[in-house]
Amino acid sequence: MISCAVSRSSRASSVSSGNRSRQSWRLRLRLRNHFPQRCMARTKISSTWLVTLLAVGCAPVPAHVDSSPSSSPASDTIEARRLFEENIDAIHKRDRARYLATYLHSSTLARNGPSGLEFGYDNWSARRDSTWPDTLIARNLRVLPITPGVVYGSYCYTVTQKDTTSSGVSERIFVKTSEGWRIAVTTAFGLAAGAPAQCK
Repeated sequence: MISCAVSRSSRASSVSSGNRSRQSWRLRLRLRNHFPQRCMARTKISSTWLVTLLAVGCAPVPAHVDSSPSSSPASDTIEARRLFEENIDAIHKRDRARYLATYLHSSTLARNGPSGLEFGYDNWSARRDSTWPDTLIARNLRVLPITPGVVYGSYCYTVTQKDTTSSGVSERIFVKTSEGWRIAVTTAFGLAAGAPAQCK
């Protein structure tokens, strides 16, 4: 079990850091054993995503998340990708209600970026923010089934807003709930404004 509490001593901090390292190593090992080596060689999962996933593990799992093993990796991938495309299309069409509907409306919704990891749907600025990018180019959209009912996804983006263009990588973790698939984790990590896109 991963502790979410802030340590009050250097010894506790060292133990917590060691636990996170072991958890990250174990997760990488599980993924390596679960998927063919040739697949893992082509699919790069960022260390940031691993840390985010471990951090999400500190939060209680919502009661409405469906963790039943009835679905298959193939069907999970299709459904998650459909939601992924819905999420991006809602941004293109500036449809806030449709955009927000793709996310988990829960205190466990995780959002990560340069400013750090945050939790919660109710306090999310996107619910009230009225701004949209002038243009959004999404490339290399990829999805990867992790476990029944959980799929990881990422894409490369180039955004232009108010004559400023920036590029980076955005990630999602999709979960199957009793109400359908929803985004449980969203991240965005950009390059410096004006830097050329480097996503592979």
